Amino acid sequence: MTEPPRDFYDDVERRSGHFRERAFDYDKLAAAYSQKGFETLTYLNGGALVALPAALAFFKTDIPKIGIILTGGAFIIGLLLVVLAQIMAIFAMAKRGESQALRYDEHINRVAAVTHPDRLADAERYFAASELRRIASNQLRIVGLVFFVLSLIAFVIGCSFGALAVVTAKDKVEVVTPKP
Repeated sequence: MTEPPRDFYDDVERRSGHFRERAFDYDKLAAAYSQKGFETLTYLNGGALVALPAALAFFKTDIPKIGIILTGGAFIIGLLLVVLAQIMAIFAMAKRGESQALRYDEHINRVAAVTHPDRLADAERYFAASELRRIASNQLRIVGLVFFVLSLIAFVIGCSFGALAVVTAKDKVEVVTPKP
C-alpha cells in the first residue's frame, strides 16, 4: 500500500481545515456556556437557600415548618444536583481527553504500519480503546445534562413550595397588651 502524496494532505487541509478549527471554537464555546450554566444554577439554588430566612422574616406570617423544610430541601437538592452535574462534566472531559490521546497513539501506529505492517494491529487496538472512551464520555455527558436539568427543576420546585407556603400562611396576630 502506498502513502498518498504530501500535496494530498495539503489539499485536504486547505479545503477542510477551517471546519476543524470551527469545531474547536464551538467546543470552547460549549465549555464556556456550561460553566456559566453551572455558576447560574449554583447562584440560584444557593442564593435562594441563603435568602430563605430573610424572606420568612419579611412576610411576617406564621409559615408552617413543613413548608420551610420542603422549600429549603428543594434548594439543597438543587445544589447537590448541580455539583453532580459538574462531576459528570469533569469525568466526561477526562474520558474525551483519554480518547484523543489514544487516537494519537493509533495514528502513530498507522504511520509506522507503512513500513512495519505488524503495527496495524496495535493501531486497531488503540482505535477500539479510544472508541470505548468516547462512548463513555457521551454517556457521562448525558447523565450530567440530566442532573443539570433536575437542578433547575429543583429550584423551580423550591420556589413553588416557598410561594405556596407564603400564600397559605396565616398572618401573625400580634397581641398588644395595654400599658397600665
